[in-house]
Amino acid sequence: MKHKKPEPEPETQLKNDTEICQQLLSRYSASTAPQHRHLLATAAALRSILTAESLPLTPSAYFSAAINNLSDSKALDSTAIAALLSFVSIVVPLIEEKGIKDAKVKEAVAVLVEVAVEREGVGVGSLGCVVKCLGVMILGFCDLEKWDSVKAGFESLIKFSVDKRPKVRRSAQECLEKVFKSFSSSSVVKEASKLVFSLFKNYMPVALTLSESRIFDESKEETLSKLEHLEVIHMLNLLKATVPYLSVKISSKVLPELVKLLRSDFSVLTRQIFQNIEAFFVSSSDEVIGPQQEKIIDSLSGYLSLGQKNPVDTVLSAATLLRTILNKLRAGGSSSWTSNGHKIFGSTAGLLTDEATASQASDIMKELIHHYIDPKEVVINESQSLDDSSQESEEANMIKSTCAVLENILNSYDGIPNEHLLGVISVLFKKLGDISHIFMKNIILKLADLMNDVGRDKPDTNHLQNCMGSAVVAIGPEKMLMLLPISIDPDNFTCSNIWLVPILKDHVVGASLGYYMEHIVPLAKSFKQAGQKVRKSVIGQDLQAHAYGLWGLLPAFCRYPVDTHKKFGALAELMITSLKKYSFMHQNIAVALQVLVNQNRSVMLSKSDGGASNDNAVKDSVAPYSKKIATKNIKALASCSSKLLHALADLFVDSQSGKPSFIKDAIACLASISNSSVTQKVFMSLLKRFRFVTGEGEFQQPKSDGDELIEEEARSLNVQEKDVHRCVMMELASSLVVGAKTDFIDLIYKFVVFIFQATDVTGHCEAYHTLSRILQEHTWFCSSRFVELIDLLLGLKSPDDVATLKNRFACFHILIVHALEMNSEEKNTKAFLMLNEIILILKDAREDARKVAYDTLLFISSSLHNSSCATSREAYQRLISMITGYLSGSSPYITSGAVSALSVLVYNDTEICLEVPDLVPSLLSLLQNKALEVIKAVLGFTKVLVSCLQAKDLQNFLSDIIIGVTVILEIMIRKCGSSAVELDIPEKHKSFFKTVLQLRFRPHMSACAGQIESCYNYVNCLMSIQTSGRDRARLLALFESPTAVSNRHHKSTSKEAGTNDTEKTPSDISPKRVEKPKNKESGSVPERTGSVHPGKRKREKKHNENPPTSSKPGVSTGDGSGREGAKRARHFEHEKSIKVRSEDGWKKRNFNKEQTGDGKRKIEHRNTNKKGKASFRGPSSASKLHKPQKAWKKQKLNN
Repeated sequence: MKHKKPEPEPETQLKNDTEICQQLLSRYSASTAPQHRHLLATAAALRSILTAESLPLTPSAYFSAAINNLSDSKALDSTAIAALLSFVSIVVPLIEEKGIKDAKVKEAVAVLVEVAVEREGVGVGSLGCVVKCLGVMILGFCDLEKWDSVKAGFESLIKFSVDKRPKVRRSAQECLEKVFKSFSSSSVVKEASKLVFSLFKNYMPVALTLSESRIFDESKEETLSKLEHLEVIHMLNLLKATVPYLSVKISSKVLPELVKLLRSDFSVLTRQIFQNIEAFFVSSSDEVIGPQQEKIIDSLSGYLSLGQKNPVDTVLSAATLLRTILNKLRAGGSSSWTSNGHKIFGSTAGLLTDEATASQASDIMKELIHHYIDPKEVVINESQSLDDSSQESEEANMIKSTCAVLENILNSYDGIPNEHLLGVISVLFKKLGDISHIFMKNIILKLADLMNDVGRDKPDTNHLQNCMGSAVVAIGPEKMLMLLPISIDPDNFTCSNIWLVPILKDHVVGASLGYYMEHIVPLAKSFKQAGQKVRKSVIGQDLQAHAYGLWGLLPAFCRYPVDTHKKFGALAELMITSLKKYSFMHQNIAVALQVLVNQNRSVMLSKSDGGASNDNAVKDSVAPYSKKIATKNIKALASCSSKLLHALADLFVDSQSGKPSFIKDAIACLASISNSSVTQKVFMSLLKRFRFVTGEGEFQQPKSDGDELIEEEARSLNVQEKDVHRCVMMELASSLVVGAKTDFIDLIYKFVVFIFQATDVTGHCEAYHTLSRILQEHTWFCSSRFVELIDLLLGLKSPDDVATLKNRFACFHILIVHALEMNSEEKNTKAFLMLNEIILILKDAREDARKVAYDTLLFISSSLHNSSCATSREAYQRLISMITGYLSGSSPYITSGAVSALSVLVYNDTEICLEVPDLVPSLLSLLQNKALEVIKAVLGFTKVLVSCLQAKDLQNFLSDIIIGVTVILEIMIRKCGSSAVELDIPEKHKSFFKTVLQLRFRPHMSACAGQIESCYNYVNCLMSIQTSGRDRARLLALFESPTAVSNRHHKSTSKEAGTNDTEKTPSDISPKRVEKPKNKESGSVPERTGSVHPGKRKREKKHNENPPTSSKPGVSTGDGSGREGAKRARHFEHEKSIKVRSEDGWKKRNFNKEQTGDGKRKIEHRNTNKKGKASFRGPSSASKLHKPQKAWKKQKLNN
């Protein structure tokens, strides 16, 4: 015997190796909830009982003591009973297997049931504890092979499963399902099933009454208010949970009783009945279902037939249930699924007209069509009609009935059918395929009537047109035009079914080229001729448009035609004639040729014997060509390619209204399948025609402008026409690269070199493009002529035109990748030269030029990543090394460009930072650079780095990034002043700004901010900071007035704002303009106040004999309140600085006269090194951050 014990709930789970009372005390001692207090008291009382009787404090002993107390429940109040039941539910899961004897289990069950049923006032929570205990005891301590052992507990769970209290009922049903599932003995299952059936039979009279009574909104609440009615619903919910575990005999008795409850209209039991029947079909055998399936299908079909009279959710449930039943029948091999399938399809189809149910009904019907209709089983003789009895079969009858259902719905529909009905019809067209014209003929005619009635241009006909398109795909244009012929009345010039032309254009596939030439072309000519009769009228214009539309069906008929290898020769002649005669056919012919070539090539290049098409019209329709058929088609196309290439090439070079790209693309497609010698002859004939080559086939050498002009004038041609011919021929050459052999590629390359040598700019864009196509399509050319190609390209001036630059960089892209993969010293040197030009363009003033450079770097990176070369990763790292080599360059221009290049590469591939660990520190160290463009580029790189790296990878560079950002902030503060910077700092970053300001600029002065309240405090503060007489005097001057103190901390005066603004100029901090003090002892930078350092005085005497004053007339000393005041002050001081520069040649003394003492003093001490020399601290290491304090302390000791 094997016992199963469910796990207790997590919130009450205790350990069975620790004393229970102690665990409860630890868990609930801090709780003030009454139930917890009562639980602890109960546990303590039971522990005292066990201790007094010298019994072990085990879970089983606690359980026995609790049950003994509950057995005398009459002497206990409701609070004590609730506490005891809660304690029992906690203890029971902790008892080991077989810890309670079978007799004790029965006794305990009886006690618990008696307390729960007979005792009044037992709460829901307590009843939940009882149910939980019953489930645990049955599974853990009863013999599941013996009915007598589990009977009492099982009966109790069944009774609780229909309890009026939801929590108790749900808990009991869950426990009952677990217990039922654990039964393995057939005898136990039989007895348990009898109990369930007995309970069900007891409620059947009431259930029948409820199922027969129609429920309205006003009576529903009254019906459900009765307890016996609710218990019926609870019983059905219980039955649904136990259906999978019932015995076959009981299941065979229960299902017929459920069928009796089925009605065609809704009742309060409908939902529960549907759920139970679905449970039977999912879990029961055919032995149980078979006798009742017809009745169930009829009842559910009748329920669907009422449609909107029943609730929508129940209607959809019935439809889903019917689909489940049909799947069950088909999977079981039942022969009745076909007859029942028609019944189900018909009842479900009625839901398509209701928007509330149409969507789900459409899905169900599409699935039924997909699974239950097989046109392969239907043998159709084309000479027989649909009504011929010889064609009747079970499958054919199924198809006929399905089509009849949809036809009836279409006929009864008012207006255009909705998308769901049309979607079902479209699926049926695709499923039946070619035989649709037999079975669905009436549907096609009905859809055509709808199109004729509403017209094509209305927006609500899209689904209708798509449905007709599905019909075209299924039966083909020939049969469609037999049913719905396109024609014109010669008398009144009215057209019939002309709306079909756009649908044919979008959906024709697998048609015949012969049919196009023999029927469509003559039909188009008839429309054209009719239009010429009434040329000046609107009707004539419409007829002309219809004619063009019929001609325009050529690309559609070229989608997988069935007779390409037989009919393409004739079609090629028609194409050549049309190219010369009809300009409106140029694009149609070009597109048609591309379709033919590309579809056949895709089949030949595919791994399987048949290619996949991306064309929407081809999907789910005809099967693609086999490779054998595609090979025949390509040979037929190639055999006519010479004439077509000549015609297309002449059209391309002679085109007056631009050079259409579709002509060029068609030429490229034909060239890819043609013999290279044929294509070369076509190209050479055009070169000779425009006199680019001599009679011997050599390119003419460039002539001087004067000689060329004279020669051109002699031939009545001008230089501009010659340039146009060069560009056109080079553009044509680029389309002939694919499929060209070595000799032809050499000829094209010579022509490229000829263009580069003959002109400075003209034709270069096309020449670069052609060269890039050669390098891309023929890798051997890049390898064999690498050095020659590099010398050619680098010998040319970098173009100003962005389009030309893009094509030039396309050549660079392929050559750089080749050089990096080969890893030759000579080739790497060449790659450096090309990379240098790309990086320089990154700094170009034109945004589109920069984008070209960025894209080129990304293309190079992507090519190295996707390369099949074994050393591609090493090649990629060499690229990074090349770019980082520019970081040490002397030019800020190239350095910032290299940083930008690395930024775009890191954005595309963050693994670079991890593979090259020194990359990030090297870049961040450039923040010490004096060039603003370098700093700006590094900040951009930092932003990219932080945005793209994952958090775990960012940790590796966190310290370097933080230091770098802090250094930038320090530079801004030194240049602009703290007040000016703080004005523009966002509120959310001001705390960081103040932290930097305090740690880096005010480490010694911030300690005094709160102490300076009087003159005595000033002196005490000064004495604690400086000891030298000179410093003491200087600080006394600073603290002379409270206003100075305010200005020192808040910098609100306009004078100081202006002072900070004058330091914004980059030249003020350049190495050439920073002067070091000559006195090495003081270690201070010259003051900008009236008290001037002796070293400063010596320098000033060289420029001016008169010492500067501490102020200047005309400068306001008032507060520049707020942001606007500070801006006005900075603007005023900026004008003043310009004036000083113009008058005195930018003399430092003029700026010193305008500065206040405190702003500079804070900087001068922190910029003093140990030797007493002025220094500007950089961000190279964190150890330098606190050197100003050390220098200050050293001065204090020396003094």
